[in-house]
Amino acid sequence: MQLKRSSIGAALGALTANLLAATAAHAQTADTSVYQPDVNNDASDSDASGGGTDIGSGLARIDSAILFYQENGGRVRAVEPTSNVTLNASDGRVVSFRFTADTLTGATPNGAMPWNQNQTFTTPAHAPGTTTTVTSASGKAQLVTIPGTGTVVRQYTVPANQLPLDAFKDQRYAYDLGYSAPFGDGGRYSIGGSYSTEHDYTSYSVNGGVSQDFNHHNTTLSLALNYEADQSSPIFGTPSPLTQMSGDTKGPSRSKTVVNVVLGLTQAISRHWLTELNYSYGETSGYQTDPYRVISLVDGTTGAPVEYLYESRPSSRTRQSVFWDNRLALLSTFADISLRSYSDSWGIKSLTAEISDRIPLFGHFYIQPGVRYYHQTAADFYRHYLVSGNALPTYASSDGRLSNFNAQTNSLQLGLDFGHSEIYMRFENYSQHGQTHPAGAPGALAGENLSDAVSANSVMIGFSFAFR
Repeated sequence: MQLKRSSIGAALGALTANLLAATAAHAQTADTSVYQPDVNNDASDSDASGGGTDIGSGLARIDSAILFYQENGGRVRAVEPTSNVTLNASDGRVVSFRFTADTLTGATPNGAMPWNQNQTFTTPAHAPGTTTTVTSASGKAQLVTIPGTGTVVRQYTVPANQLPLDAFKDQRYAYDLGYSAPFGDGGRYSIGGSYSTEHDYTSYSVNGGVSQDFNHHNTTLSLALNYEADQSSPIFGTPSPLTQMSGDTKGPSRSKTVVNVVLGLTQAISRHWLTELNYSYGETSGYQTDPYRVISLVDGTTGAPVEYLYESRPSSRTRQSVFWDNRLALLSTFADISLRSYSDSWGIKSLTAEISDRIPLFGHFYIQPGVRYYHQTAADFYRHYLVSGNALPTYASSDGRLSNFNAQTNSLQLGLDFGHSEIYMRFENYSQHGQTHPAGAPGALAGENLSDAVSANSVMIGFSFAFR
């Protein structure tokens, strides 16, 4: 199912990595404010230098956490354990290594629209020649032989008036290695690399960055570069865009490359206020279509599905974003307030606002409530469906992640902070809302809820421990 490009795969990885980094920074300096932002964006926005967390001369640190994620309605479930080891030498050099394992199960939308009658979908079989029946969240999926062909396919049926979901199971392993060191007067450089693998997707990346302090270390300029190469290898190949969904074996594996550059400025406004401004630019080239997702081709009068076509997305994408983060020591609390503006060549524009406040209560105990609001416009080629008889567009996708929607995340973190060590538990509720009944839907389709709305809850448990 290609966890890396699933609806939550990237978000899970960014959430865990950011929380680990934030926990380490707090445990390092409990009397200052260092927090983390965002998910559905370039992770580099929150760390323009690309380097590891400086945890203090001669200290080693272990940060570990496990994330449990559940979407409502029997959809995606995820378990993600991760562990990070950071070694900080007395001369300022830092070596870090992180390992992450993601396990996803459940069901995810296949892209087709709901209809007032049962819908049957046909995909390539997982085990040609067998007749084993497997359970799907949308009903029953079974392996059948097409009469007169001998071709074995997988079919599953979705009940009437339900959003078509397809069951899946996936697992990803990711490895990250980083090194940073000081140079000159107030300078620092960093290099790193990462590798992740799934049964149908692999990704390699390398990164490097430099930063320089000025103004008695109150101002820092930074520049970071990341290059990524990905290979998409669906079990039965990549389908040709806008061709009919079938059980036939598809085309060869496809690849893409991603280049990101982040320019950052960090300024200490006062001993209680640190502000950071990052500009990010990225280009992606190559295969960016979801090989498992379809779009409904419907009758222009009745709205009934005529065919299901594999989606099509452009092979290039340019992204830009501006991220502004403020870390404030307010009395005995430590607040983080951030804004992010994003736009890309696909026509998507988004705005993210986030605020959290770390509040010491008694002894070593603290709470950290937070809220995050997200709004985005739809991609130029986003369509709920296509109409039979009309000329097919070059690009079309019904992926809800490319639609116009609003989302809100409410969070609460509880923890024990012992200075260089910390234990915490974080709760999050995510709610996404899009357009349910778009204007102009033909026939009975106008009465169906066409929104791919998502509601999810997650719990993360972790610890951070430093030692010499």
